[in-house]
Amino acid sequence: MALKTDDTAYSSTINSEGTFEIRFTLDSATYLNFAHGQEVTAMYVKPGDRISLSIDPKQFDETITYEGSPESSFLAEKYLIREGFDFYGENYYMKSAEDYKSYVDDYLMQLSELLDNIDDSVFVSNEKADAERFTQMYVTRQAKLPDVEKPIRMYWWKSFELNNKYNVYAAIDTLNLEEFQALLNAYDEECYALLENVTDEDFIIKETAQIQKRHQRYEDMKVATDKLPVNGDPAIDFTYPDKNGNEHSLSSLQGSLVYVDVWATWCGPCMAELPDLQKLEAEYHDKNITFLSVSVDTDKAAWLKMLEEKEMGGIQLWADGWSEITKEYAIFGIPRFMLFAADGTVISANAPRPSSAEIRPLLDENL
Repeated sequence: MALKTDDTAYSSTINSEGTFEIRFTLDSATYLNFAHGQEVTAMYVKPGDRISLSIDPKQFDETITYEGSPESSFLAEKYLIREGFDFYGENYYMKSAEDYKSYVDDYLMQLSELLDNIDDSVFVSNEKADAERFTQMYVTRQAKLPDVEKPIRMYWWKSFELNNKYNVYAAIDTLNLEEFQALLNAYDEECYALLENVTDEDFIIKETAQIQKRHQRYEDMKVATDKLPVNGDPAIDFTYPDKNGNEHSLSSLQGSLVYVDVWATWCGPCMAELPDLQKLEAEYHDKNITFLSVSVDTDKAAWLKMLEEKEMGGIQLWADGWSEITKEYAIFGIPRFMLFAADGTVISANAPRPSSAEIRPLLDENL
């Protein structure tokens, strides 16, 4: 079990009686994450709080309860309420803009009623603002949907469901090539069947081309993933310039462990990892390890500005978009972290993130 803020983590283990205790000091109220394994939920803690938490780790969010923290109780309830709303499915595609807005307002009303029972005005204000931002994003997007015939909207909705059903990105890692191709073919067949209900010929032609293009893209991704070097394989070299135009290659860093971060300034999850990455770098600054960050930003000015504002250390390189490193290492989403041995071989082409509990043991094991 662990409690995490942006820059600090507090952990504990469960004893034989199934209980645990974590004590820490706070200067002010803060949001933090309560984590158990891969499961994470939000809490809100104030100085002086004594909170009793009960949870079934097998069901997690559905069972978590708090005593002594009405704000954390709200956050748990908010998650369940949000999970029960269909913000991006049938309601999104099939309702009119007016009806969809009314549907979303029902969600806001439920949250507002819960917040009426909480005294912390700052927390209430923050949560109302967050709910407004969250829902306005969907309302704005839904209102911009093209005014098309109902069968096309139905196709969009059912296609969205098929995308979740086939979960291609997970299948890339779990199926062999033959199985993966069979899954893609089944996916395509269901999409073509949906198109049979559409009468707009131009839309059918355009969407048929998109299905074929998507099939090829996924197949290429699978092939690239299967070629990804594994533990002990020679690393695939790459070379990029730093902010001064000096070229650096992965191979030039042999002799030390190399921890690579592939990121971009526009990537929210990438930026969320930055404090933990900087903390990790500070902890290992006197060890035989090089921290190498490769940005796929196309806006060089934004990248340079971020380097200065965040005082980013290590070796910082600019890849100018999706290029050799993303192709050779089958990187389809960022951040991606990789770890290479001092002899130039791969330890992990998909290494633990700086925020994970697994990264330090992996570094220590290979130093």
